[in-house]
Amino acid sequence: MPTVLIVAASPLDQDRLRLGAEVRDIRDALQRSRNREHWSIQSNEATTVDDLRRALLDFRPAVVHFAGHGSGPGGLFFEDPNGNTHCTDAGPLAKLCHHFKDSLKCVVLNACYSEVQGEVIRQEIDHVVGMREAVEDSAARRFAVAFYDAVFAGTDFRTAFDLACTALDLNKIADADVPTFMTSPHLDATSLSYTANVPEIERILYAYYNTHYSDRWTFTTTGESLSPLMVTHYGEQVHQSVDKVQVLGMNRVGEEHWRVIVKVTAGEDKATTQFYFRKRDRALLIEWEATVGLWSTPVKTYLAIPPSTPVLARVLATLEDYYNYAFADAKRSYQSLMLRTQEGEVLHGYVARNTPVYDKVIGILCDGNEHAVTLEIRNVTGQTDMPLITNLLSPSWLYFNQEDAPRHADGT
Repeated sequence: MPTVLIVAASPLDQDRLRLGAEVRDIRDALQRSRNREHWSIQSNEATTVDDLRRALLDFRPAVVHFAGHGSGPGGLFFEDPNGNTHCTDAGPLAKLCHHFKDSLKCVVLNACYSEVQGEVIRQEIDHVVGMREAVEDSAARRFAVAFYDAVFAGTDFRTAFDLACTALDLNKIADADVPTFMTSPHLDATSLSYTANVPEIERILYAYYNTHYSDRWTFTTTGESLSPLMVTHYGEQVHQSVDKVQVLGMNRVGEEHWRVIVKVTAGEDKATTQFYFRKRDRALLIEWEATVGLWSTPVKTYLAIPPSTPVLARVLATLEDYYNYAFADAKRSYQSLMLRTQEGEVLHGYVARNTPVYDKVIGILCDGNEHAVTLEIRNVTGQTDMPLITNLLSPSWLYFNQEDAPRHADGT
């Protein structure tokens, strides 16, 4: 039977919170649920960090709910043996959670400015809820009740988050956009705050998926001229109806643009994918070329382009240690990168060290992960599968040609 462990702390030297009422309200939510026999609640008030550690050992909870004060980088406020404030940093809390990650699936930090701790804890735990800003005691309590109403009813944590934020919105509580839902890196790390754009994006993508390829241009920024390219891109794929589209996370990548991570359900099949959206004058449209990661010039065309011709390439880039021909000099003056298209084609790219473009590219790739970027590449050696990277055009697949930018092979 999964357990919710509620740990509450309101130190004597801080503003008093009605944490007893929050614990009681969460228990009442379970009693109202038809699934009351399938969950248990354990609570520990006036909690010290040692109380938390022991409770994790005793109950092995599926959910930990922290109710209390937070101060962002200053930490979460537990109590010391005298009942006064004991600030706890995110790092040690994440290390503690690590030891229980087999059973612990969600951490709810119902405290002001707790997004800071959530960002660290999500490195260990699948789902974390935090607060981006200060939150009123009454709003925090109402959010918690609505969240557990949904969890105890059998929804997933993301849906429970949405319903809890909606509960604040329906009751005209101003803090509806303060909670943030975060997922761990192995679930494609995303952060999502409550916003009216989420249901609209889900409606657009539901309609997009359930429209034939030849007509999907109606949802894009490019318009009808994109139709032949979309038909060619999807080829002979069988069109499959989609049952549900759920936004998992949104990240702003420009003044008007967002990268959106979605889960798509079609029958028994589930897949996670990303889209780029543009919002302008309240209109939301899909940036399709950036979404599918098309090279602005196909690889086969690039291989036939004369040397030193600049080419714009949207790629998945990673650091590598492959060196060959002109780039394998003794001074090691180049860094090699693997450049992979959405379709899996690979080129070995190189960037000159001690140059501005090197600093920009390495600043993105230094974490060792694969990143979607837009590059300017040139064939400078005669070995066309080894391009020189001459510019970082965008740290994502969103890039719009200006007059001085590289052009497509057809001049557009």
